[in-house]
Amino acid sequence: MSKGKGIGFVLGAIGGAIAGVLLAPRSGKETREDIKQGAKQAKDKAEKTANDLQEKGRVAKTESKKAAIEVKKQGTESAKRVGKEIKKTAKIAKKEGVKTVTTAKKSTKAVKKAVTKKK
Repeated sequence: MSKGKGIGFVLGAIGGAIAGVLLAPRSGKETREDIKQGAKQAKDKAEKTANDLQEKGRVAKTESKKAAIEVKKQGTESAKRVGKEIKKTAKIAKKEGVKTVTTAKKSTKAVKKAVTKKK
């Protein structure tokens, strides 16, 4: 039950109890006793509604904490996987870079040698 519905329910119960008591043909003492009893019932219902809402709040808080922990765990695992992939890619890039530099050096030597021969 939402907070607004709970409050509406309690207010409706109070209003109904008061209207019923005031419209009933009874003595003053009986009417006062009925009002007292109606007020107690309304108070009890309000307390129950408040307790129910508090419990739902506690449950929601617990579930939210659990969800946050799970999201954090998944995020950490994802970050670790991405980190491993980045390291793997960096190794490959380094290896390819070394090959490219080696090839460039060989090509440079070959060009120097060819240019030197022509002179």
